[in-house]
Amino acid sequence: MRKNTIVLSIFVVSVCIFFISCKREFHAFPYELRAYFPYVENQELTFVNDNNQTMVARISRVEATETHYLPYTCKCGDGYDSQMFFNINNITDSFYFEGTMATHRDAFLMRCRCKLETDTWFDITEDRQGDPFSGHFSEILGDTVTLTKGNDEIVVIKGKGIAEFKIGDVVWQLKK
Repeated sequence: MRKNTIVLSIFVVSVCIFFISCKREFHAFPYELRAYFPYVENQELTFVNDNNQTMVARISRVEATETHYLPYTCKCGDGYDSQMFFNINNITDSFYFEGTMATHRDAFLMRCRCKLETDTWFDITEDRQGDPFSGHFSEILGDTVTLTKGNDEIVVIKGKGIAEFKIGDVVWQLKK
Protein backbone atom coordinates (compact mmCIF):
# COMPACT_ATOMS: atom_id res chain seq x y z
CA MET A 1 0.00 0.00 0.00
CA ARG A 2 2.81 2.39 0.92
CA LYS A 3 4.62 1.60 -2.36
CA ASN A 4 1.49 2.52 -4.37
CA THR A 5 1.19 5.83 -2.49
CA ILE A 6 4.81 6.71 -3.26
CA VAL A 7 4.43 5.80 -6.95
CA LEU A 8 1.18 7.79 -7.17
CA SER A 9 2.81 10.79 -5.45
CA ILE A 10 5.77 10.69 -7.82
CA PHE A 11 3.40 10.46 -10.77
CA VAL A 12 1.30 13.43 -9.59
CA VAL A 13 4.38 15.56 -8.91
CA SER A 14 5.83 14.65 -12.33
CA VAL A 15 2.61 15.59 -14.12
CA CYS A 16 2.46 18.90 -12.21
CA ILE A 17 6.07 19.73 -13.08
CA PHE A 18 5.40 18.84 -16.72
CA PHE A 19 2.39 21.16 -16.98
CA ILE A 20 4.10 23.97 -15.08
CA SER A 21 7.11 23.78 -17.38
CA CYS A 22 5.06 23.69 -20.62
CA LYS A 23 5.22 27.08 -22.26
CA ARG A 24 4.05 28.70 -25.48
CA GLU A 25 6.74 30.33 -27.57
CA PHE A 26 6.06 33.81 -28.87
CA HIS A 27 8.45 34.62 -31.69
CA ALA A 28 10.57 37.74 -31.92
CA PHE A 29 9.17 40.32 -34.30
CA PRO A 30 10.49 39.25 -37.75
CA TYR A 31 13.59 41.15 -38.88
CA GLU A 32 12.37 41.28 -42.48
CA LEU A 33 9.32 43.26 -41.31
CA ARG A 34 11.36 45.64 -39.12
CA ALA A 35 12.69 47.06 -42.41
CA TYR A 36 9.39 48.88 -43.00
CA PHE A 37 10.14 51.17 -40.06
CA PRO A 38 13.97 51.03 -39.89
CA TYR A 39 14.20 53.65 -37.18
CA VAL A 40 16.56 54.08 -34.26
CA GLU A 41 15.90 56.21 -31.20
CA ASN A 42 16.91 59.88 -31.54
CA GLN A 43 17.04 59.64 -35.33
CA GLU A 44 15.81 62.86 -36.95
CA LEU A 45 13.35 62.94 -39.83
CA THR A 46 12.61 66.06 -41.86
CA PHE A 47 9.33 66.42 -43.71
CA VAL A 48 8.47 69.14 -46.24
CA ASN A 49 4.93 70.02 -47.34
CA ASP A 50 3.54 71.47 -50.57
CA ASN A 51 3.97 75.02 -49.20
CA ASN A 52 7.68 74.36 -48.59
CA GLN A 53 7.17 74.33 -44.81
CA THR A 54 9.60 72.10 -42.95
CA MET A 55 8.94 69.94 -39.92
CA VAL A 56 11.79 68.23 -38.08
CA ALA A 57 10.81 65.28 -35.92
CA ARG A 58 12.72 62.83 -33.77
CA ILE A 59 12.21 59.13 -33.17
CA SER A 60 11.53 59.02 -29.44
CA ARG A 61 10.90 55.30 -29.02
CA VAL A 62 11.49 52.08 -30.93
CA GLU A 63 10.68 48.70 -29.41
CA ALA A 64 10.30 45.22 -30.86
CA THR A 65 9.39 42.10 -28.96
CA GLU A 66 11.98 39.37 -28.72
CA THR A 67 11.27 35.66 -28.32
CA HIS A 68 9.57 34.95 -25.02
CA TYR A 69 7.68 32.10 -23.41
CA LEU A 70 4.44 32.08 -21.45
CA PRO A 71 2.72 29.15 -19.72
CA TYR A 72 -0.04 27.50 -21.73
CA THR A 73 -2.40 28.28 -18.88
CA CYS A 74 -1.71 32.03 -19.12
CA LYS A 75 -4.77 34.00 -20.21
CA CYS A 76 -2.67 37.01 -21.08
CA GLY A 77 -1.61 39.00 -24.09
CA ASP A 78 -3.68 40.68 -26.74
CA GLY A 79 -3.69 37.89 -29.28
CA TYR A 80 -0.54 38.91 -31.15
CA ASP A 81 2.63 36.85 -31.18
CA SER A 82 5.04 39.73 -31.68
CA GLN A 83 4.95 43.48 -32.04
CA MET A 84 7.05 46.48 -32.96
CA PHE A 85 6.29 50.05 -31.84
CA PHE A 86 7.71 53.45 -32.66
CA ASN A 87 6.92 57.06 -31.73
CA ILE A 88 7.90 60.20 -33.63
CA ASN A 89 7.38 63.73 -32.37
CA ASN A 90 8.79 67.19 -32.93
CA ILE A 91 9.99 69.73 -30.37
CA THR A 92 6.80 71.82 -30.38
CA ASP A 93 4.57 68.77 -29.94
CA SER A 94 2.55 69.91 -32.96
CA PHE A 95 3.35 66.61 -34.64
CA TYR A 96 3.07 63.19 -33.09
CA PHE A 97 3.17 59.86 -34.89
CA GLU A 98 2.98 56.38 -33.47
CA GLY A 99 3.12 53.13 -35.33
CA THR A 100 2.54 49.50 -34.51
CA MET A 101 3.21 46.37 -36.46
CA ALA A 102 1.96 43.11 -35.03
CA THR A 103 2.00 39.49 -36.12
CA HIS A 104 -0.15 36.49 -35.43
CA ARG A 105 0.27 32.95 -36.74
CA ASP A 106 -1.25 33.80 -40.11
CA ALA A 107 -1.79 37.56 -40.10
CA PHE A 108 0.02 40.87 -40.07
CA LEU A 109 -1.25 44.25 -38.90
CA MET A 110 0.30 47.64 -39.62
CA ARG A 111 -1.27 50.59 -37.80
CA CYS A 112 -0.27 54.25 -37.87
CA ARG A 113 -1.73 56.97 -35.73
CA CYS A 114 -0.94 60.63 -36.35
CA LYS A 115 -1.78 64.02 -34.81
CA LEU A 116 -0.85 67.28 -36.54
CA GLU A 117 -1.19 70.63 -34.71
CA THR A 118 -4.79 70.05 -33.65
CA ASP A 119 -5.84 67.45 -31.13
CA THR A 120 -7.46 65.44 -33.89
CA TRP A 121 -5.99 61.98 -34.38
CA PHE A 122 -6.27 59.90 -37.48
CA ASP A 123 -5.77 56.15 -37.45
CA ILE A 124 -5.06 53.96 -40.42
CA THR A 125 -4.82 50.18 -40.24
CA GLU A 126 -3.73 47.60 -42.81
CA ASP A 127 -4.33 43.87 -42.30
CA ARG A 128 -2.71 41.21 -44.47
CA GLN A 129 -3.09 37.45 -44.36
CA GLY A 130 -0.19 35.04 -44.66
CA ASP A 131 2.58 33.64 -42.48
CA PRO A 132 4.63 36.64 -41.26
CA PHE A 133 7.33 34.23 -40.02
CA SER A 134 7.88 32.60 -43.41
CA GLY A 135 10.89 34.76 -44.24
CA HIS A 136 9.12 35.80 -47.46
CA PHE A 137 6.24 37.87 -46.09
CA SER A 138 7.67 41.13 -47.42
CA GLU A 139 6.93 39.73 -50.90
CA ILE A 140 3.23 39.81 -49.98
CA LEU A 141 3.51 43.39 -48.68
CA GLY A 142 5.76 44.63 -51.49
CA ASP A 143 8.35 47.38 -51.18
CA THR A 144 5.70 50.08 -50.72
CA VAL A 145 2.67 49.91 -48.44
CA THR A 146 0.05 52.63 -48.80
CA LEU A 147 -2.27 53.02 -45.84
CA THR A 148 -5.45 54.89 -46.77
CA LYS A 149 -8.51 56.02 -44.86
CA GLY A 150 -10.80 58.52 -46.52
CA ASN A 151 -8.65 61.39 -47.79
CA ASP A 152 -5.79 60.59 -45.40
CA GLU A 153 -2.87 58.51 -46.59
CA ILE A 154 0.50 57.25 -45.37
CA VAL A 155 3.12 55.80 -47.70
CA VAL A 156 5.65 53.43 -46.11
CA ILE A 157 8.66 52.25 -48.10
CA LYS A 158 10.67 49.22 -47.03
CA GLY A 159 14.12 50.33 -45.89
CA LYS A 160 13.04 53.97 -45.60
CA GLY A 161 9.98 54.11 -43.34
CA ILE A 162 7.34 56.80 -43.71
CA ALA A 163 8.10 58.47 -47.03
CA GLU A 164 4.97 60.57 -47.31
CA PHE A 165 1.74 61.27 -45.51
CA LYS A 166 -1.32 63.29 -46.44
CA ILE A 167 -3.80 64.68 -43.98
CA GLY A 168 -6.72 66.31 -45.72
CA ASP A 169 -5.22 68.26 -48.61
CA VAL A 170 -1.74 68.77 -47.12
CA VAL A 171 0.98 66.40 -48.33
CA TRP A 172 4.20 65.99 -46.32
CA GLN A 173 7.17 64.22 -47.89
CA LEU A 174 10.31 62.90 -46.23
CA LYS A 175 13.24 65.09 -47.20
CA LYS A 176 16.08 63.02 -48.61
